[in-house]
Amino acid sequence: MNFLKSKNFLKIHNVDIIKGYNKLFSKFSYKFSYGNLYIITGSNGIGKTTLLKCICGLTYPDKGYISWNNFAIEKDYLEFYKNITYLGHLNSILPNLSVIDNIKYLSNLQNNDIIFSEKNDHFGVLPFKEYNISELSNGQKRRVALTRLNLSEKPLWVLDEPLNSVDKIYEKIFEQQIVKHVQRNGIVIISSHNIHQFEKYKFCKTINLDEINE
Repeated sequence: MNFLKSKNFLKIHNVDIIKGYNKLFSKFSYKFSYGNLYIITGSNGIGKTTLLKCICGLTYPDKGYISWNNFAIEKDYLEFYKNITYLGHLNSILPNLSVIDNIKYLSNLQNNDIIFSEKNDHFGVLPFKEYNISELSNGQKRRVALTRLNLSEKPLWVLDEPLNSVDKIYEKIFEQQIVKHVQRNGIVIISSHNIHQFEKYKFCKTINLDEINE
């Protein structure tokens, strides 16, 4: 197993997040450390996706800030981007391109030289590699998007409800991918309603936003 070189951490500093007239977070602080999985859970509308977007630098908190290894991400986002793989609700794949062309595109986004083949086709997308994305089912599209994890050498993975529309067999494969990344000193942050498959791991920590926002 190739371990990541740096002992990375991401920290939320006294963050306020307001959406419309609703304050989702008030003076919220938290530290995410290498070698751990974090499950962000809570009821619909509590702010899971909004928090993940702030963590990724896609939006900024109304007060406070977020840092990566003690550097505020908004001050050097391009450097932070080199360290993060983000998968949101949308699959970020191009509907008019084939599966294999999308995978090449995702690989370029990751700035790596990993060759995609049967050895790392963990989500079983090679059998329909020549199909256009528009021809696939929702579950198949999500599996193409999840293939990004096979191609990522970045230490921080942020995944928003990653198993939507995914069959049970690939849920287990996803779990194996997460465990492998954490064990090589990665950080994984997942928003999910279903945390039970990971509760058995000592490196899994749960953040219940319903409790934080009480």
